[in-house]
Amino acid sequence: MKLKQILSLFTVLTFVFTYSCKKNKILTSSVYNISTSIDTLLFDTIFTTIGSTTKRFKCYNKNSGTINISTISISDGENSQFRINVDGESGVLFNDIAILPGDSLFIFVEVTIDPNGSLLPLVVEDEIVFETNGNSKKIILNAWGQDAYFHVNEIVQGIWRNDKPHVIYGLAAVGYPTLDSNLTLTIEEGTKVHGHSNGVLYVYKSSLVVNGNLNNPVIFQQDRMEDYLLYPADSIAGQWRGIYFSSALNSNISHAEIKNAIIGIQVDTFTINNIISLNKVKVNNSLYSNILTQGSNVNATNCLFGNSDNYSAIISIGGKVNFDHCTFSNYFNGFRSTPSFLFKDYYKTINEQLIYRPFDIANFTNCIFDGNALNDFICDTIGYNLTGFQTNVLFDYCSIKTEDTILNPIYSNCFFNLNTYFVNPGKWNFDLKGSSEVIDLGKSSLVNDDILDRLRSIPNDLGCYEYM
Repeated sequence: MKLKQILSLFTVLTFVFTYSCKKNKILTSSVYNISTSIDTLLFDTIFTTIGSTTKRFKCYNKNSGTINISTISISDGENSQFRINVDGESGVLFNDIAILPGDSLFIFVEVTIDPNGSLLPLVVEDEIVFETNGNSKKIILNAWGQDAYFHVNEIVQGIWRNDKPHVIYGLAAVGYPTLDSNLTLTIEEGTKVHGHSNGVLYVYKSSLVVNGNLNNPVIFQQDRMEDYLLYPADSIAGQWRGIYFSSALNSNISHAEIKNAIIGIQVDTFTINNIISLNKVKVNNSLYSNILTQGSNVNATNCLFGNSDNYSAIISIGGKVNFDHCTFSNYFNGFRSTPSFLFKDYYKTINEQLIYRPFDIANFTNCIFDGNALNDFICDTIGYNLTGFQTNVLFDYCSIKTEDTILNPIYSNCFFNLNTYFVNPGKWNFDLKGSSEVIDLGKSSLVNDDILDRLRSIPNDLGCYEYM
């Protein structure tokens, strides 16, 4: 190698070595400090004894050399109700954490709040303290907690008061699984019921009475109330199982909101003369279906079965069902291959055999079937084809969004592919705009108000909302 080439290579290596040493030089002067992506981390609302979702923030080194953080600690130490994870390790005190220039570090935080027996919300605060080159930087940790009644795999009956939320772990069963127990659970107006992951309110051969009103509805939802790392809490479907009626006795749900379940309301196999009555109920953001009936007796008035990852409603295989002034409309913000509404009077066995299960009666009056899919209404019936006679199914004065050609006699005075123009269906607001084409198309009925207790005018508007 020529001398000139050797000297050039030496110069390059010297520059790289010098630059590398400068880049990795540990900055010890107090003028150098770390930066963080936030100053305060808020958890809202967490139930006592239930761990929160995990939140995170970043710690940055925006300087030209390496910074060594002497300590990262939680002020209350081992007594803290917060937990942190730094660089993959959990604890309350971390020493000598080096961050290269231009690099960053994730800090993960969780919290569990101890019960205090109070009926009022409680606030838990702490601090994460960074000590770097004699500088002290603090991140405020703030969590709002709520004491609650916890129902952990138990038989429930009597009255659920509204003074504290009710949290379901596993199974809260109204009725004994193997007995005709004839229990009754009554839920007061304004009560909040929260289901843990897969938690279910199960009603078996017993009754559920939900007494909400317009100003104090009963809310059924998940128990994780603070937002997730990337998504708002109310954007995640399937966070709990839902309400499940099985061979239940007469039950009534009035002025309630059910959200973020796997199946909002499931009704299976009814005995003669027992019925589930739904009045002014909103069901939104279910993972599978907002309502699922199978051989069931259901009477629903002024109800909203809204957005879902799959179906707004599945009404199937028999029973007595009556839906009056109900809105079935799915504007799920994502891809789905399912219709908003599915109606079936048969099922297939594992051997592909068709089993016909006719409805004793199925009436849909003054209803809306709508959504943002190409086809949001499927009525899959074989009764007419099998018997040659009109079945006990009737869609009367309904607005239906469908690509199919409708010739079946089960449709009477229906309207197809109208522009519904809801206020903001993406945010679960299915009230009607003044430009909606379903206004004043309703059949006269005994339903004289809407889901918001507003008086209906004649002719009625279709769906659960009356335009004002």
